[in-house]
Amino acid sequence: MNNWIEEDSEVDDFTDEQSGSETENDESQTSDADDEIGLEDLKLTEGSTRKSSYTSKSGMIWSSIPSTSTKINSFSDNIEKSGPTKLTENVASIEDAFICLMSEKIMQKILIYSNMEYDRSVGLDEKEEITMMELKASIGILLLAGLLGRSKGNLRSLWRTSPLESPIFKATISRDRFDKIISCLRFDDKRTREERKQADKFTAIREIWSDFQDKLKTCYTPGLDLTIDEQLLGFRGKCPFRQFIPKKPDKYGLKFWLCVDAESYCVLNAFPYIGRQPGQEKQKHIGESVVLELLKPFYGSNRNVTMDNFFTSVPLAKNLQTKNLTLIGTLRKNKPEIPIEFLSNKTREVGSSLFGFEDNLTLVSFVPKNNKAVLLLSSKHHDNQVDNKTGKPVIILDYNKTKGAVDTVDQMCHKYTVKRGTKRWPLCIFYGMIDIAALNAFILWKAKNPEWNRNKRYQRRLFLEELGLSLITPLLDFRSKNSKFLHKDIQNALAIVGHPITRRNSEESNEDSAQGKRKRCSMCETSKDRKTSTKCYKCSAFVCNEHKLITIIIEYQASRNIFSKNLVNDAHFEFVFSIVI
Repeated sequence: MNNWIEEDSEVDDFTDEQSGSETENDESQTSDADDEIGLEDLKLTEGSTRKSSYTSKSGMIWSSIPSTSTKINSFSDNIEKSGPTKLTENVASIEDAFICLMSEKIMQKILIYSNMEYDRSVGLDEKEEITMMELKASIGILLLAGLLGRSKGNLRSLWRTSPLESPIFKATISRDRFDKIISCLRFDDKRTREERKQADKFTAIREIWSDFQDKLKTCYTPGLDLTIDEQLLGFRGKCPFRQFIPKKPDKYGLKFWLCVDAESYCVLNAFPYIGRQPGQEKQKHIGESVVLELLKPFYGSNRNVTMDNFFTSVPLAKNLQTKNLTLIGTLRKNKPEIPIEFLSNKTREVGSSLFGFEDNLTLVSFVPKNNKAVLLLSSKHHDNQVDNKTGKPVIILDYNKTKGAVDTVDQMCHKYTVKRGTKRWPLCIFYGMIDIAALNAFILWKAKNPEWNRNKRYQRRLFLEELGLSLITPLLDFRSKNSKFLHKDIQNALAIVGHPITRRNSEESNEDSAQGKRKRCSMCETSKDRKTSTKCYKCSAFVCNEHKLITIIIEYQASRNIFSKNLVNDAHFEFVFSIVI
């Protein structure tokens, strides 16, 4: 566990209260009745639970003596060094680390689809399409709002003129423009969506998510231990695969399966749970299929994966062994491979453990308190070692070290989330993508620059701040240099954030004209050959007195409106006077 992540969650030691994935979907959960096995009438003595072998309901025989011929896996062999991959060699800035996950290809697709929606939603007279600069700046605004804890607040409050509000939002982009960009964000071609939806419920963001998933798989090499669990993105709008998980903070939302590096908390693979696709038969062995899909990039890597009792099973452990992967996980009590002696009963002593060995698998039953038993399965351990200090099996201690990686990722994403209230589930998933991309970018950046703010405990806050500012800086520069006649509040905001309006005044224009060369008037016919040293204030073109236009800007301070009054009907400017009434 790296000491540079300040949001590390304190993972308690294993207790019998730990439970697996909770869901109200019948396809992905066994019933509570199957999980509860009544043993009131079962009379087992302490002596009857200590045997040389145990037989389960399925006929599987577990030996109580470790096999001396069992091969111990060597995890140091064929393991790449953990850290960023070669694809991140060109990362020279924090923004580059973020773009490794949210690639230019992804951003360009989002821009194209969003502009298609923009053209449909606005009139023909308004053709200011969204630019890449504005799209990146909008993501930067979301990151900064999340950093300040303003993601759940009213959007209008971010642009409010108040000493309590940051001027960065007002200086970067107008509120209406930002709101328009967010409302037009799209992630597929809406014209063909209905046709694609007949085969895929996730089609509204499938293309973008697939590209993002590829980046998760290829940008970071994990360590020896992986963790698989679920994440719930809070969402209460209409969605064909929305889930209800009462033990989660958000309760309602979109469920994703995550594979995370247990050491660095880098998200390595993820995909959504969308239930049955149209025309698909009822799914079976969902937990096993999820694990195999998440671990495809790591087949043959000799890594270990930790999971809870929703996924763990004996067939899965044997299947992973054929792919050079090991497993540690809790087991539900209704599995047919569990001998009856390993289940809870009143005669077993608190703190006692039972071990069963079968081929390369180890089953352990630990009693944390009266009439309770915790079951774990491991293909990594092949002995009956018990920790002398705690009295717990080593299998449980190793499980406790790596079980909470996905929960830690979920906690870190929630702390500075960019997610805002929305009725569109693809936009909710896009917010989740930004959260994961920002977290992975932070891990990549720290791995490549270990000395960066090393002595500071709030490194992730500094990273998100610098990332957000780097994304909005191009738009700030453009706005300060190219925007004319901005509202005084916006000018003040730009000055506060270090991007004051760069506007040439009349004195500078006259000095340049006096020092510059005389040239032919750009408005006169060439036959007149009329030379002048006067330049246009706006475009720096040379103009004679005949074609010179003087514009007076009258600023009404009371109403804060800016008007311009033309004194001569022509196309060029020389002077700008400010009259405050």
